[in-house]
Amino acid sequence: MADLYAKYNCTYCQEDISGLRVRCVECPDFDLCLQCFSAGAEIGPHKNDHSYQFMDSGTISIFNGRGNWTAREQLRLLDAIEQFGFGNWEDISKHIETRSPEEAKEEYIARYLDGNIGKHTWPPTESYKPNLTDQTKSDHGPLSPDLTSRLPPLDITPEEAAQLGYMPQRDDFERDYNHEAESLVSSLFLNPAEDDDLDIALKLAQVDMYTNNLRERARRKRVVRDYQLVSAFFASSRKDKTMKRKQSKEEKEFRDRMRVFAQFYTAQEYEQFLTNLERERELRLRLSELYRYREHGITRHEECAHFEQVIAQTQGQNDAVDHWHEKKSAFVNRLYQFAFHLGQQWAVHTNTPPHLKKKRRRKKLLFHRPKVHCKRLTQQQLLNQSNQSQSDDDSSQSVGGAG
Repeated sequence: MADLYAKYNCTYCQEDISGLRVRCVECPDFDLCLQCFSAGAEIGPHKNDHSYQFMDSGTISIFNGRGNWTAREQLRLLDAIEQFGFGNWEDISKHIETRSPEEAKEEYIARYLDGNIGKHTWPPTESYKPNLTDQTKSDHGPLSPDLTSRLPPLDITPEEAAQLGYMPQRDDFERDYNHEAESLVSSLFLNPAEDDDLDIALKLAQVDMYTNNLRERARRKRVVRDYQLVSAFFASSRKDKTMKRKQSKEEKEFRDRMRVFAQFYTAQEYEQFLTNLERERELRLRLSELYRYREHGITRHEECAHFEQVIAQTQGQNDAVDHWHEKKSAFVNRLYQFAFHLGQQWAVHTNTPPHLKKKRRRKKLLFHRPKVHCKRLTQQQLLNQSNQSQSDDDSSQSVGGAG
């Protein structure tokens, strides 16, 4: 390749040889142009009967067709493409020295890309061409303009906007979140001549803190606008607020637990996320019911209703039996408590001396018969009373007989 860029002179006439030349095989470094060779020129030890060779320094054309690019120009073209890169045709043309930028571009594309060399070097275009999908169409794709469109304006009255400090024309608020965050960098300036590495690091840390505050502001504004929190706040105090579906206790607790994930989704995505979770819970419950039916040998949906009726009847009977057992156990417990209380009272009255016993006074209630209380009598007193009652009976009988 170095021979192609070398320049040769005729040894006899000292003219530059730009094309084909004749080299003597017997004499070292001896080249003749075609004119001197045809004239039979001899000089020094060289004789015109010496063996010779025809040498070409790149003037022949490698490819047939238009352009007539020589081998030297083809090599310069490839060398310039490797050195300056594809597409830099101005510098490539300067490196070739004999061709314009348009000619260099057409020759390279025709010979080395679309020609036989390109077909056997590069694979077909269809084999490596990726299937590109237009993500900017209005189909809710990842890059759809619908996802980054302007949010609708706040649905509030001018009085509410004035109360909130909202400016509709600027679509912004008078006071932002962390309104004094600019004080971190308002008086900050860099002085490379006097500040050392520690001072610069501290100032950069303040700038980083201010940047985080700006991100937090943007995030809060996005959440407020996306979830329409301002409209919801003022709508709660209006008389004409729309009636919403009342949530159950379980659903309310579930949404309270999931509220922390709202910061990672938009309002529409968050509602879809909750809907999907609730649907998953319903499917899990339904799946457990189907497992239960299958365990009891039920394989058709028509049998499920009859099975539930039988289960309800059996459960009702079991509940009635359980209720009767509960009442029975409660009655027995009360009976035991009453017997235990009587035992305690008997033990107290038996072990207490007579002079320490206190008479129990009862309140006399209106419209009630006064109760007659029997004193506790000793065994001798009881025998005396029984004898007296027997004597009274005998006397009454004798009086009746006499009459």
